[in-house]
Amino acid sequence: MRAQFTDPQIAQILTDFQMADIDDTTKAILGFAVKVTKAAPTITPADLDHLRSYGLTDEALFAIVEIVGFFNYVNRIADAFGIELDDFLEQRRDFT
Repeated sequence: MRAQFTDPQIAQILTDFQMADIDDTTKAILGFAVKVTKAAPTITPADLDHLRSYGLTDEALFAIVEIVGFFNYVNRIADAFGIELDDFLEQRRDFT
């Protein structure tokens, strides 16, 4: 995200992405990501069609679900073991 958005935009996204100064496509993607995270079984063809209306392909939709799923997976493992990911990533960056 840092490559695409300014620090103030990122702060807005973290506070309330619906009110952030970002494009409507990104807002739709973020809304879908929230739904994948919190209520994946309730996703309907209409949700996918909504994203397609922004020009997203089925491949892009699959990639969004893959990425959201991966981050959910990593966060659950980190939570289960009490790992602070920010600290871990900061330490890892020092070795690369």
